[in-house]
Parts: sequence; structure tokens; C-alpha cells
Amino acid sequence: MIKLLHLADIHLGMENYGRTDPKTGLNSRLLDFLESFDYAVDYALKNDIDLVLFAGDAFKSRYPSPTYQREFAKRIKKLASSGILTVLLIGNHDIPASEGKANTLDIYHTLEVENVYVSRKPELLTLDLKNKEKIQIATLPWLAKSILASKKDYEKKTISEIHQEMAEKLVKKIKDLIPQIDDQLPCVMLAHTTIAGAEYGSEHKVYVGSDVVLPLNIFAQELFDYVALGHLHKFQILNQNPPVVYSGSIDRVDFSEEKEDKGFMVVEILNKNTKYQFIPVPARKFLTIKVKINEEDSEPTQKVISQIEKNKIEDRVIRVIIEVPESQVEKLHDHEIRKVLSQAHFIAAINKEIIKKERDKKVLYTEELSVIEALERYWQSRGISQKRMEKLKDYAEKLTKE
Repeated sequence: MIKLLHLADIHLGMENYGRTDPKTGLNSRLLDFLESFDYAVDYALKNDIDLVLFAGDAFKSRYPSPTYQREFAKRIKKLASSGILTVLLIGNHDIPASEGKANTLDIYHTLEVENVYVSRKPELLTLDLKNKEKIQIATLPWLAKSILASKKDYEKKTISEIHQEMAEKLVKKIKDLIPQIDDQLPCVMLAHTTIAGAEYGSEHKVYVGSDVVLPLNIFAQELFDYVALGHLHKFQILNQNPPVVYSGSIDRVDFSEEKEDKGFMVVEILNKNTKYQFIPVPARKFLTIKVKINEEDSEPTQKVISQIEKNKIEDRVIRVIIEVPESQVEKLHDHEIRKVLSQAHFIAAINKEIIKKERDKKVLYTEELSVIEALERYWQSRGISQKRMEKLKDYAEKLTKE
């Protein structure tokens, strides 16, 4: 039996919603992603994993800082030193902006790090595992547009047409690998790409023409015992036999992933029979708290606080969204709301969605109204708060006396 671990989209350098950790001097969100990465590495060491497949996007930036590179290397070395083979696939965040420059993972290939393979082109790897078994890994890393065709090839074509042609070329590269596969050996497809019908996250589906999108049927073939995918952040299973799986990002990147599980896949392959399981990691939790303030609410700030107190906010990234009538905005006190949120890991935002009251286009003025009364009617039509109206009234009375 072959036991492998599939993970993707680690994105070291993703530091939004973070603060400096006083103990390490590192951003707290970097530590979050490292903790989730460590969870996967430690799982591999404790559970007799034969092979780790990383499906791309080690870093957020194409040019990661030495700190990010150091932290990633520590974990890869830990796997390699234990005798676990690791295949690193190049993702779109790993490739340089211009041709000829090294990608973020090239150093492992250059140094010929033992037990680490870096796949920079579509290829078929045959690996000898520590349990004496062999496995084939067909790879499809992210390929820059310049590799697939020159600029002249895409002149006078729409973006949709360009994407379609690139997809056809990628499909051909997969088809070119298929004749090389030995059907007597287990084979896993490792790819960093977008597949039609998958979801980016938050229920937004992928459609042909919107990106370089590949058809599911090119992956859902009997030759493959398992298809390990990277690029889309949402964990999802696109096909059961063979399993075609996005393991998703290792931690939450933003609020669009608030309700998504984060983790990695553990896969067991024996005699063309594949079993797989999603293992969740202790990813940082995100929480959105929504509150609706009504015109008749006498204490809108307290209403927001009461709603916050109904939730577990400790160590979470929090955003508060308040729907509030225009007349109640001035009664909301941010400093009191923030005080209640002090136990949160990070306050991402306190957003106010202001509901404007429909106003009359004209204010009827008659001789029966005094100047001050007419002004009051006008201020009311403009949604001016009572507190501000009193100040304006004082100024108006002074002017009329003068």
C-alpha cells in the first residue's frame, strides 16, 4: 500500500489581518499559515506517509523574502530528512514575472536536495518509495503564457479566444504524457490549474472563457489512481472514480473563505483501490457579525454590543457589518464597539451600511411658518440629526437677530 499526503496553496507571506507577534517579531498571520503547514508535516511524520505531493503556490509573492523562504525550507527539510519523498509543483505564484528568472522553488532543484523533486514542466516521474514500492507522478505545473505561445500568436484575438487556445495546448501536454504511463504501476496526476465546474470559493463557479479552464474529463481517466490539484482555495471533490480533488488552501486567506474547511488530503492506494480522507488543520477562524439597527432603537451602540457578545470572538479575525438608518449613525460609537472586540485576534473592519431615508424634493414654505420653522423642515428633509439641528438653529437665530 502507498500512503501519500496532498496539500497546496500555502501562500507564505499572506499577512492581511495580522499584527506583529512580540515573541518572534513575525507577522501573526504568517505564524498562522506556518502552524497549519506544521500540522500537515507532523501528520506525515507520525502516520507513515510515503510521499508528500505539494500542488503549488508556496508563497504569496513571486519574490518571497528570505524569512518566508527560510520558514518554508525548514518544513521541507524536516520531511526530506525523515526519508519522505516530496514533490514540489510550480504554481502561478511561484513563477517569475519575466522569462529566464528562477522560480521560488528552483533552489531545491539546483542543490539537488535529497528526497525532494521540483516539477517545472509537464513530465512523468517514476519514484522509488521507502517501502520499496514504485509510483508514477504525472505533473502539470503552471505554465506562463510566454511558454505556451509568442505574443504574435495572440494578436487580434479576444481574451476568451486566447484562454481557449492555451487550454487546448495544456490538454495536449497531458495527452502527451498518457502513452508514457505504465498501467501496471499506480499513477497520480499532480496539477496546478483550473477545472471547469469547480468553485473558486463562496459558491462562485468556474466557467469556460473566464480563465484558462481545462475540462474535467482529461483528468477523470482510469489510468490515474488519484488527481491532486492546487490553485483554487476551496476544498472540493470534482470526481469520485478516480478522485479528482482540490485540497484547498492550508489556511484562510480572507473573508470569502470564512465558512470553508481548511486542511489536506491523506490518500491510500492499493491494487487500483483508492481511499482518501480530508484532514482539517487548526486554521485561524474568521467571523462576520451582522447587526440591523432600526429607527426606533434608542441605544444602537448597545444593540451592536449585545449582538457581538452572543458570539465567540476570542482569537478570531472579526468584521462587524451594521445596517443603520442615516438618522442613527451619530449614535453609534466605534470606540465602545472596539472595546468589546478587544479579545479578537484582529478587527478587520466595522462597516456601516447606511440606509438613506427618502426625502421630499421640495420643502413647502408658507407665510404661516417662521424662517426658523421653515429651516427646521428643510433640515429634517435632509436627514440632519436632532443634535446638529439644535446647533444650526442657534446659528440661524443669531443671524436673524442681526
